[in-house]
Amino acid sequence: MTRDTALETGLDHPAKGFGITRREILVTGGATLVTTLFVNSAADAQTPGATTKNGGTKPVYVPSGDDAVSHSVADNLFWTDILTEHATFFVMLMPGAELAGPRGRAEQFKASFAGQFEKARAARLDKGNYAAFNRSTVELVKPFIDFKREMQQAQQSGRMRSLVWPLFFDHTAREAERFIRRLDQLSKGDADLEHAEVVDFWARIMDEHAEFIAHLLDPQEDPLIEKALSSSAAFRDLRAKKGSKSQAETLAKSIIDFKTAAAKGIQAGQIKSIIPPALADHVRREAVKFEDELRRA
Repeated sequence: MTRDTALETGLDHPAKGFGITRREILVTGGATLVTTLFVNSAADAQTPGATTKNGGTKPVYVPSGDDAVSHSVADNLFWTDILTEHATFFVMLMPGAELAGPRGRAEQFKASFAGQFEKARAARLDKGNYAAFNRSTVELVKPFIDFKREMQQAQQSGRMRSLVWPLFFDHTAREAERFIRRLDQLSKGDADLEHAEVVDFWARIMDEHAEFIAHLLDPQEDPLIEKALSSSAAFRDLRAKKGSKSQAETLAKSIIDFKTAAAKGIQAGQIKSIIPPALADHVRREAVKFEDELRRA
C-alpha cells in the first residue's frame, strides 16, 4: 500500500464509537457535525450573570446579559479556567529535575487560578461588589504575566531548555494582558466590545492556534497540516486587511468546526499527533469565545 493510499484509507475510516472520519474534519463546514460531536453541557452548574454554550469536554462561559456585571462574571469564569490550563500545560512541558523550579512556580499558578475560578462560581456578583472581585483577579494575573515573559526570555535565549515554544509563552501572556485590560474596562462600567479590537486580537490568536496545531500533528497527517496552515494564513490575511465582520464571522465558524471535529478525533485516537485532548478542547473554547465576542461587538 502506498503512503497516499494509506492516507486516503485513514481519512475515510471512522473512529470507533464516534462515526467521524478525518475527511469529514477537512470538508465539513456546517454546524451539523459540531452538534453531533458534542452534547451541550446542560448539566453544567449555572452562575448568575453567565451562561454556557457549545459544551464540549468543558463549557464555554459567556455573558447572559450586556451589562458590565454579566461580562465580569463570564470573563472571570472563562479566563481563570483558561489560565489554569496555561499553567497545567507549562507543568506538562517542563519535565526533569533541572526544571523543578519553574515547574513548581507553574504549579502554584495552577492552584491559584483554580481557586479563583471556584470563587467566581460561588460568588454572587452585583453592581456593589463586582469591581472589587475584578481587581482581586487582576492582582493574581499580573505575576503570571511576569512569569510568562520571564520564561519566554529564558527559553528563547537558551538559558532554559523546556518543551514550551517562546511563541507559546508570548501567546499566553498576550491573552492574560488582554484579560486584565478587559476587567479594568468592565470595572468602570463599560462592557462595550469594539469590533476592530476583537478581530485584531482574536485573529492573531486563531492564526497562532492553527500554527500550533500544524506543528503538533504527526508529520504524515499531510491533509490536516495543510488545512491548519491554510486556516492560519486566512486569519493572518483577515488581520492584515482588517476584514469585515461577515468575513470574520465566516472564518470563526469555520475554525470552530475544524477545532471541534479535530478535538473529537484526537480524543478518539483517530488523528495522529502529540496534542493532548485538553489542549485541543482549550483552543476550541477560545474559538467559541471569539465568535461570541464578535457577535456582541
